[in-house]
Amino acid sequence: MTSSLRRRLCWWHTALFAAAIAISLLLAWREVHRHDPSVVASQDDQWEFIADTALESCVPFALLGAISWWLIHRSLAPVVRLTEAAEHIHEDSLHHRLPLRGTGDELDRLTSVLNDMTERLDTSFSRVREFTLHASHELKTPLTILRSGFEQSLSRPDVTEPLRDQIITWMDEVDRLNRIVSGLTLLTQADAGQVSLHTEAVALHDLLRDAASEADILGQSLHLTISVDLGHNITLKADRHRLRQLLLNLTDNAVKYNREGGFIHYALHQADGQAFLHVKSGGRGIPSDELPHIFERFYRSASSRGSGLDGVGLGLSVCQWIAHAHGGDITATSQPDHTVFTLRLPLSAVPNPAA
Repeated sequence: MTSSLRRRLCWWHTALFAAAIAISLLLAWREVHRHDPSVVASQDDQWEFIADTALESCVPFALLGAISWWLIHRSLAPVVRLTEAAEHIHEDSLHHRLPLRGTGDELDRLTSVLNDMTERLDTSFSRVREFTLHASHELKTPLTILRSGFEQSLSRPDVTEPLRDQIITWMDEVDRLNRIVSGLTLLTQADAGQVSLHTEAVALHDLLRDAASEADILGQSLHLTISVDLGHNITLKADRHRLRQLLLNLTDNAVKYNREGGFIHYALHQADGQAFLHVKSGGRGIPSDELPHIFERFYRSASSRGSGLDGVGLGLSVCQWIAHAHGGDITATSQPDHTVFTLRLPLSAVPNPAA
């Protein structure tokens, strides 16, 4: 169990005072015994003398302890405030600066150093976002040209069957690159606050039925059982396109990582002014050590890498951004044959993240 610096300093001072008082008692007893042995002639008298002296020392000991605690608390209060302010700094708030006290002491110098560091980090993050946006934009045109060329090649009458299969494989890779570019563009624009939500009245139960229909089509090869439990008909102000994109990403993952003869179950209910949407699926599940990382960009579990499953590691990151943009969140729990993604959305109107 860790303790704060203030608590440790208080205990160190208390131990120092206790040691000082003990040494003072021993020296006092020694001096009295040496100059006037009759005062402490018997062992009982010696212990009585030590006890009386110790009791008399309690008052200055307690007084010194209280003063020590107050001085330490007052001295470290600026450090505590600086720490609390620094804890609220993350990649989306690097433009914020820690407040200076104006005393010009070491803490002000430390605050200035931290502010300079966050300014450099903010500049670096901005450059990375700009580079990603430009690179994604530049990649869209050649990828579109490549896919168009492949489609034209497929329509030629002299294309052999092996070449046709090869061209189809190349087209799949181009589509995969297009998904990467689209996901990167969306997330980078969202980081820069350049994505707006187009809110309207959205019936979540209708979106859920559409997602179940998609799952029924996508899961035919695995003979999946699709079920829907609509506890409530819920309508809220949201971006229909983004929520549909979120549900399709979850559905695609639920099908892709399922098992033969598995299941996907959709559920919807509301409580305490919140709408809760659950997507449950079978399959091998997500290992507990990988579960905290699944919403990270480009993260793919070790079990999915090299398995032939198509994925780029951006789908769940997009889902998380959509949930946060609507003022909600998305979480996941998993065990073998029981993986659950839960989307929570406020029933009130959502804020515009670009505002």
